[in-house]
Amino acid sequence: MKVQDFSEKQAKAIDSRLMNGPLQDRHCTDIICCLLFIASFIFMWYIAITGYSLGKPERILAAYDSDGNACDLDLPSYPLLYFPIIHPDYYNKTVCVERCPASTSDTVKCQTNKNITSCPRDCTKVSVNTSATFDFTSVDSMKTYVDTITSSVTNPENWICLYGSEPIFSRACFPSTALDILNQTSNFSSSIDLNRLTSWLYDLSIAKYIILASFFIAFGLGLIYMVILRFLGGLFVWLTILLYFVGISVLAGYTWNQHLYYLNDSQQSASAGSTNASDNAKALEYIFYIEIAWIAFSILAFFCIFNKIRLAIGVVKTATLYVRDNFSVMIVPPVIGICLGVLWVWWIVSVVYIVGLGDIKGDGSTPFATVTFDNTTRNMVYYFMFGGLWKQAFLLALNQFIIGCSVCIWYFNQGPGQSYTGNLFQSIYWAFRYHLGSLAFGSFILAVVQFIRLMLEYAKYQTKQMAGDNKCTKCILDCLSCLVACFERFIEFLNKNAYIQIALTSKSFCPAAKDAFESIWANTMRYSLVSGIGSIFTFIGKLFVGFATVLFSYEIFINVEPYKTDLASPVVPSIVCFIIAYMVAILFMSIYQMACDAVLTCFIYDEELNKQNGGMSAQHCPETLREWFDSTQSS
Repeated sequence: MKVQDFSEKQAKAIDSRLMNGPLQDRHCTDIICCLLFIASFIFMWYIAITGYSLGKPERILAAYDSDGNACDLDLPSYPLLYFPIIHPDYYNKTVCVERCPASTSDTVKCQTNKNITSCPRDCTKVSVNTSATFDFTSVDSMKTYVDTITSSVTNPENWICLYGSEPIFSRACFPSTALDILNQTSNFSSSIDLNRLTSWLYDLSIAKYIILASFFIAFGLGLIYMVILRFLGGLFVWLTILLYFVGISVLAGYTWNQHLYYLNDSQQSASAGSTNASDNAKALEYIFYIEIAWIAFSILAFFCIFNKIRLAIGVVKTATLYVRDNFSVMIVPPVIGICLGVLWVWWIVSVVYIVGLGDIKGDGSTPFATVTFDNTTRNMVYYFMFGGLWKQAFLLALNQFIIGCSVCIWYFNQGPGQSYTGNLFQSIYWAFRYHLGSLAFGSFILAVVQFIRLMLEYAKYQTKQMAGDNKCTKCILDCLSCLVACFERFIEFLNKNAYIQIALTSKSFCPAAKDAFESIWANTMRYSLVSGIGSIFTFIGKLFVGFATVLFSYEIFINVEPYKTDLASPVVPSIVCFIIAYMVAILFMSIYQMACDAVLTCFIYDEELNKQNGGMSAQHCPETLREWFDSTQSS
């Protein structure tokens, strides 16, 4: 007798033309969105060019004295900012100088201002009866000394102090003993040990070849992990489920044992403490019954979703087969990553110039510039921020579509008597020839949500600046941020499945998103289990590749010459190796996650199409899924 699975909701009829895979008869989708996307990119370039030609980013980076003059720009003869006292209380008392003083007895020229009416002098020679000393390595003692002589001497030149200093970033003078001073300043509480930093850099130079090799080691481990998933993925899942049942059973047993302990204690003791023991025994008894009920529910749920767990395992294994057969897909995420890097470097540089279009000036309270915008400039900044989010989302959408489309082509070339004939270039061609508009539409929706989330974070910052630590306002904004973040994850999930639908059916974004939502709604448990199990394997894979690479590299560092002798410590090179390996693992797992979602969608379509035509099995099932399907149709 055949067993029919009625656990999923009835899905609507599927276009029979999909029987042979993604539709070849394609048309351009969401053309208006494509044109708007191109126009927005052109407008971003127009804004950027305006910033390049009219912006004054150098004024943003300049240092300002107490009168709001930019050293070097407004005062060419005095290019460096000097802090008479390195202390937050005196950051509004600054002066532009011709060069940094080399010692307390040096002489420098300066441009006086409202707070600094004479050039710096050696204030250690001020004739003042005080026990305070001017200590250049202590911020607190320096401030105490200056406060003391300021209260005793009316001439302000007495507290405009010289100290040995050097220029930093060609903008300001910093004490030669800056590290000692910064270590004691609350604004720079973490110390910087130059000797240690030099040692780290030396270790990295010694270990550079192993660090480079860690990329290839991680790549090989990623392939090994795919093979492990192919043959042992099911074992891992069943072992995890077994450990779950053993764990909750042991917990229930421990709870009952504690119940008996307190029950026996309350029966044997007639003291006042026996009441507490009795209460504890009763509470533990109720907890035990809850745990038993949970175990019963888990067992029932396990039998109800048993086949779907097996399907999820089959999908996970099938995703590894796809990667094996389409190794060229490994180049897609790195190329997209390079494009993202170029985008953000251009975006950051452009933003600096665009912000430079505002009214930039110093207010004298700090050495930094303040920027005010008119409405036009402010809108340009906001648009450029949104445009950056949109372009980033578009590149990620392009990555997902190319991988998802490649999976769909591969899947429908599986099955008895068939061989894989599709290739990655067809997916890339379809993306750029037909579906850029749909990808732009989906990425636009995601960018809008991300922009709202960014504005909420800005509102939280502004509220904190104006209203202080208002608990109620903070709670409301935090809740809104959480809701928007959840909605963002939902949009990301829906978009990803909509791109798979577009790859299959060549529909526009909205109909494809509707089909994706209906498919997810009709197969909720399947999608949930595949997503959950896939996420677990993805997480394990990242850790496996990362830590295995580090272990291998660490063994080389401590056992192989010349690293064993020359390295001061293997820790920093090992950390760098882990970061590289983790990035490689993310590369593997991003393909793997998208492949899991696309394989499941293709399987559902394949299954439903064959049922519509009177068949009972999916025609194009890869071997890893056919094992599952054949077993569910047997008695």
